[in-house]
Amino acid sequence: MKNYLSMIGNYLLYLAVMIVVILIYNIVVNPILGWGQFGTGENIAVQMFLVLAATIGLSAFVFKIKYRVLKQTPESFWRIFGFSKISLGSLIHMIIIGLAFTLLNAAIMKLLLSYNITSLNDFTESYYNSVSFTTLIVSSVITTALELIVFIGIMFNEARKNVPVFWPILGISIIIAVIQAPGGIWMQLLGVALGLVYGYIYVRTSSIWSVIIIGVAFNVSLFSMKKVGWLAALENMSELGLIILAVVMALFLLVNTVWYWRKPK
Repeated sequence: MKNYLSMIGNYLLYLAVMIVVILIYNIVVNPILGWGQFGTGENIAVQMFLVLAATIGLSAFVFKIKYRVLKQTPESFWRIFGFSKISLGSLIHMIIIGLAFTLLNAAIMKLLLSYNITSLNDFTESYYNSVSFTTLIVSSVITTALELIVFIGIMFNEARKNVPVFWPILGISIIIAVIQAPGGIWMQLLGVALGLVYGYIYVRTSSIWSVIIIGVAFNVSLFSMKKVGWLAALENMSELGLIILAVVMALFLLVNTVWYWRKPK
């Protein structure tokens, strides 16, 4: 029981760090820049970058204080993420997984639109239109990397000590889902799925690069598809075609995650 309480406590601690940073942004930074509350208004991608970068910096400070209070000597904060190299084959595999998630997301988005459920599409449009395309793509790389350092490198790593790995993976999946609330329930469900993929693959590879590559491939390809018109073109697919695409991509992601999990290190 003590280990599970420690897991929950670690998640709450670093979530509190992020909430503090968001509050500082809303109360102090936003009145100066005038972009709007965090996650709304203008320059959403830049808002994300500022909050995530500040969260990592404050988390490093909290990390030191925490272990000083516990009278323990941890490994270096910057080493816990696991910036170990991955093979070229793994890199390609992670890109393919990211692209599969893009197609799953796009198919579900267009299916929902056909039923007049617009929350997922509206959030994507809002994010896409908040900055220039160049800024969007650059931020998709940088912000995604920072986001995964926060959620997987810091929160998940600190929470998964001395407990079966399923529970901290479930925990980080729920956290990722909660922060997707602006996109509606369907975006949250996709967040759970993405969290499970991230968690199991990260544990197996022990490298933050693996999940960063998945996340970057997903975000860059999604916004690039929108830029060139491929995302809109999916509206021409039949409902059955969209369902088949979504099911095939979901099965692909499931099979690949299970295969990677069972693959010998």
